[in-house]
Amino acid sequence: MNMKIKAILAAAVMICTQSVMAQQDAVKWLTFAEAEKLDSADHRPFLIDVYTDWCGWCKRMSAVTFNNQSIARYINKNFYPIRFDAETSDTIYFKNKEYKSNGKVNELAIKLLEGRLSYPTIVYIDRDTNTMPIPGYMEPKAIEPILVYFAENVSRNSDPESFRKDFMLSYPNIYTEELNKTDEADKPDTSGIIEWMNIEDAFKKAETNPKPILLNLWLDFYPQGVNYSISGNIINTVMKNSDVCNYINKNYYPVKFYAASQDTINILGQTFVGSGTGMPHQLTGVLMNNNFTFPSIFFFNKERQFIARINNYFNSKTYKIILQFYAEEAYKKENFIDYYKRNSKNGR
Repeated sequence: MNMKIKAILAAAVMICTQSVMAQQDAVKWLTFAEAEKLDSADHRPFLIDVYTDWCGWCKRMSAVTFNNQSIARYINKNFYPIRFDAETSDTIYFKNKEYKSNGKVNELAIKLLEGRLSYPTIVYIDRDTNTMPIPGYMEPKAIEPILVYFAENVSRNSDPESFRKDFMLSYPNIYTEELNKTDEADKPDTSGIIEWMNIEDAFKKAETNPKPILLNLWLDFYPQGVNYSISGNIINTVMKNSDVCNYINKNYYPVKFYAASQDTINILGQTFVGSGTGMPHQLTGVLMNNNFTFPSIFFFNKERQFIARINNYFNSKTYKIILQFYAEEAYKKENFIDYYKRNSKNGR
């Protein structure tokens, strides 16, 4: 076989391979009926791509964003994705209701888009059945924080814009261009520095000079069985907020502890040792209680007793209220929702 034929065959094989890989990595779109059936067994957010046949940006988003390998895999793993032609003449059944075309647009499109017929629009329905339509073309980098926002239930705790800004600051190498275009006044404050302590020193000081302890448990690799919280990782950006840092430094003993440390730790009359390279420290196992999600923030009261754990995102204002809730021991008197409503109104 001559070299020219070999080259042609090699190119053909490569094209076929890339085509198969693209098909494997593309979003696996479902019908409304299929998505609802799956959701009844495994509750996930819905992602509904509302498009029309004549929409050029819809076609581009389908070809570029939804065919991006990383984006497609994340969507397939965390959402029930549906492609919905807003102008279909088909009758659609969704959430126990029937929707028909009015001759131009399907009634379901009007409902999902809240009457604002713009294409493409991605409609997200979170695990609490709240609906949020987000119009406009989005490239992979732009849609990623929105996907995490709904997949990791950040929608329960924060607005999407605060999360998007903190998300970009958490990955500056990826969002360099976007950050350079952002006015400094619009960027979240990250000027604060937490005065981290050794874990043994913190627990000893808390014994003689009582203050609550904030323990940041982190890991830099994620083997099987360990969950990585993208939104939780962004809390590290929030913890650079100067107001948050000042409050932590004044009212807590802050500790940052590596979850796979090999150090021997003596606290509360007990000894905890490393379990070998790449294995969780004994203290990590006790704290995590078989729920290995990183990073995680643990709160201990003034008596050095464990009281709470968080591993998801809150914006800086909400996070400070959380810090106050535990530092002031308000959890002994009321639930956090009531405390939050009262203190967010007061501007604390």
